[in-house]
Amino acid sequence: MNLLFDIQTIKFNSLSDWLILNGKLKKGSLNSELFLKVDQSFLNKILNRIQRANPDTSINDYLKTHEDIHINDYEFDFNSLLETTISMSELKFLTTLNEYKFIRA
Repeated sequence: MNLLFDIQTIKFNSLSDWLILNGKLKKGSLNSELFLKVDQSFLNKILNRIQRANPDTSINDYLKTHEDIHINDYEFDFNSLLETTISMSELKFLTTLNEYKFIRA
């Protein structure tokens, strides 16, 4: 049975090299909430996978920008999007182990 990660939000800012993925880790009938920290260079790979799974929707419509004097915060909120699941094996294939880390909450 495949381990899946259902992305709910992607958060990042203009001063950090990291993305925080918030979602649910699923395997069969078991699931748990998870924050996944990945390198910001990984953003386009994730967005391309989500866009490919939702061809009739523009993922740019889910981007929120919060501007401050010194920093811009960005958030993709995919809670209302139907297909945001990526297999963990695909995440491992797309990146090295150094680029992502599990954060226990």
